[in-house]
Amino acid sequence: MKNFIFIFSILFFSYNLFSQESIKQKEIGITFYNLNSFGLTYKSGTNTSLWRFNTIFATGNNQKYTSDSVTTKQNSFGVGLRAGKEFRKLITPKFELRYGVDLSFSVNQSKSKNVSLTSYKYETSQNITTYNPGLNLVFGFNYLLGDQLALGIELMPGISYSTGKYTQTAKTPSHFKTEKQDISNFSYGLNNQFAMLSLSYKF
Repeated sequence: MKNFIFIFSILFFSYNLFSQESIKQKEIGITFYNLNSFGLTYKSGTNTSLWRFNTIFATGNNQKYTSDSVTTKQNSFGVGLRAGKEFRKLITPKFELRYGVDLSFSVNQSKSKNVSLTSYKYETSQNITTYNPGLNLVFGFNYLLGDQLALGIELMPGISYSTGKYTQTAKTPSHFKTEKQDISNFSYGLNNQFAMLSLSYKF
């Protein structure tokens, strides 16, 4: 019985010692989605398990041009948030494996307006607003640039749902018409929109 207690005590102490190897850690950094979106990232936890929060700022576009006596104005903008859990495993002294899951939500808006420059005045406009909740798996790697900097890449296959409104307006000196449609779209899979690069500072 004494031997059993002694062995159990050693195993229990060894387990506690191993479980305390995780080191508390926080990170802050910048993220890149494709070439037209960027955001900020904040993570808190340990070197093996972190809560992650990513903001997504889509730069969109804002342009104006004239063609065939029609002036066109276009602009778009989007903002979103991802939050989830990330686990890590050190593969080599320079590489970390990353995997986990994220919940996401984003809002996107796109507007365009066409104005005639001829004697017959007319104007058309379109406005699209969508709300997009989603769920993504996370799989990627970190390349450690010293003790405090990390360059990361991750793939985020998942599912998302879009809902919103499409509004189109046509106006002439004698006529005005507005058309509205509901937007509903479900998507899943993996493409270049689900890839992210990051540069993080650990502290």
